[in-house]
Amino acid sequence: MDTQKRKRRQDVYFILNHPIQYAYLCGLLVGFGLAPAKGADKYAILELDDGSGCTIEVKIPRQSGEVNGAYGDTPETLISNVKVGVSMSIASLYLDKRPVPVGSVVRVKGTITKFRERQIELKRLFLVESTDEEVRFWARLAKHRRDVLSKPWVFTPAQRATADAKAAAAEKRARDKVRHECRADAKLLAREASDRAKQDVLDKQQTAILNAGALAGSEIIRAPWEQLVKKP
Repeated sequence: MDTQKRKRRQDVYFILNHPIQYAYLCGLLVGFGLAPAKGADKYAILELDDGSGCTIEVKIPRQSGEVNGAYGDTPETLISNVKVGVSMSIASLYLDKRPVPVGSVVRVKGTITKFRERQIELKRLFLVESTDEEVRFWARLAKHRRDVLSKPWVFTPAQRATADAKAAAAEKRARDKVRHECRADAKLLAREASDRAKQDVLDKQQTAILNAGALAGSEIIRAPWEQLVKKP
């Protein structure tokens, strides 16, 4: 990764003034294992040498869950076709059920995160099958840098006005949605209160019908020791 022109603003990275959502890398897999200590339950770490002069850590988020009484035993990750196998405390990487040994050339797509130093959080992983495929990747990357990233991203007044209008419309839709939900909740509460009141009236009417003609005091059930005893 070329970090010379990258700036960081509230976890958003820029090259010139282009906001960077994903990082794309291609390089040699030089190491793989679980994150140290308690992080092993959450992440696996692969080290990638992309020829930039330093290795880059790519963390693979593991699915949490308790399996056989121990956390982190599941091979599942948050990337559907990537698995992490662990045997005798040694981790292995699998892509589409195929093992990916150290020494393989891989392509990575991920987001930029920071834990002590910058890392890539994996979103997609691809195995590079040939040198031609790797060359095509670097050619596409060079073209993107030349045609897009090397030219400052400038909003014209018209584009800014359009973007502002879209943002204002989105905020208005959000406010309208909240108001609509509040009105719907109020109507629901009013309807429930009305239904309860109607049910109370029906219950009283039904009770009056059932009690019609009953002997006075018959609604009181006395315990045997409370029965009235007639005096001789």
